[in-house]
Amino acid sequence: MSRMTRRRMMQAMAGGAVVAGSVLPGRASAQEGPIKIGGIFPLTGAGSVFGNQNFQGVEIAVDLINDRGGIGGRKIALFKGDGHTPQAAISETSRLAAREGVRIFTGSSTSAVGMVASQEAERNGAFYWEGMAVANGFTERGFKNVFRVGLDAGGLGRPAPLYIGEALAALMKTQPKDFRIAVIAEDSAFGVDVSSAAIAEAKARGIAVVLHELYSAKTTDLSPLVLKLRSLKPDAIIATQFINDAVLLQRQMKEMRYRPPAFIGTSAGHSTLSFADAIGDDVNGIFSSSYPTDANPASLSAATQADRDEFLKRYQDKYKVVPAVQESLGFVVGMSLIRDVIGKAKGGEAADLREAALAADVPNGAYINGWGMKFDAKGQNTRAFGSVVQWQARRMVSVFPAANKLADPILVPLPGWDAR
Repeated sequence: MSRMTRRRMMQAMAGGAVVAGSVLPGRASAQEGPIKIGGIFPLTGAGSVFGNQNFQGVEIAVDLINDRGGIGGRKIALFKGDGHTPQAAISETSRLAAREGVRIFTGSSTSAVGMVASQEAERNGAFYWEGMAVANGFTERGFKNVFRVGLDAGGLGRPAPLYIGEALAALMKTQPKDFRIAVIAEDSAFGVDVSSAAIAEAKARGIAVVLHELYSAKTTDLSPLVLKLRSLKPDAIIATQFINDAVLLQRQMKEMRYRPPAFIGTSAGHSTLSFADAIGDDVNGIFSSSYPTDANPASLSAATQADRDEFLKRYQDKYKVVPAVQESLGFVVGMSLIRDVIGKAKGGEAADLREAALAADVPNGAYINGWGMKFDAKGQNTRAFGSVVQWQARRMVSVFPAANKLADPILVPLPGWDAR
């Protein structure tokens, strides 16, 4: 064997050792390099509001863990992948896997992005950790290395009628059996699945559904829907919307002088600071069946309360704004993946991470939103739960369930536009 041939073989072997070392989270030397995580989020385009907020929450988790020494002495390197369309999500997942050697991915803010990014990660033999995509089919594809730490569609849809039945109806001086709701939603998988879950829960509780209407989220005119709602006079509207159509509906209801006694969103467009920025003080009194934005501190462990304080301080210092639902969720996604899966895995291959995820038994109250973590066989976290928040003084405040409640609701029923 020639000297040149031997040199090339040694270089190839050394290169292979670096690639392998770059994904192992064990207690090896820091010379192996950082643990690489690829974040596939819509950072530009229509979904960029949610995508950037989610990514920033993950980023704060990475910063905090790195400042605490990393995992086994190794730092976390977070790579950006702009999944502004499903095709872009596929391309970015493939790019980070091939060019950067990323074998661990997280995302994704929308079901459209999460479905394809997770499929591409599975195809590449990588591990995928989902936070916000809620489509029911996400965990029904038989993938081995894809996990969802966040809610499914039912987790977002059910809390709204639960809250009506257990609290809101009484506050409005009526019985659940006499309560009438209109359910409206944009017509993607997100809107269809979440609104269907809300309707199923409402019917199970004897709450009358007087309307279920789907429309395109790209619409520029919801006035026909407003006219229909005004004629039906529901006690509450349950709406599944993205940011543009959520703002459009509120503006057109105001223009047409129609306001329901209660309005309950289901996260997405109703659980982002951009919603309040767009409609100002008119946001106050609106509810959202949502990911928990916060938890009652009494329900959290001392360590989790410390995490919460660190998150709030770091986020406000870095981004100059108080974090809301998407940011908080991103932080939980990052902490659960890095600390409780990567940090507990025997190695960095997808099979090692899968084993650690399935073995995880993290009690409720271990994360800043009150969640814990325990996966079923399909990769769905059974300790993720939805809550109901209300906009008060242009900030989201948890009002339901008791473990998350921070304040009593206000403006029930909603005053008319002329009374505000």
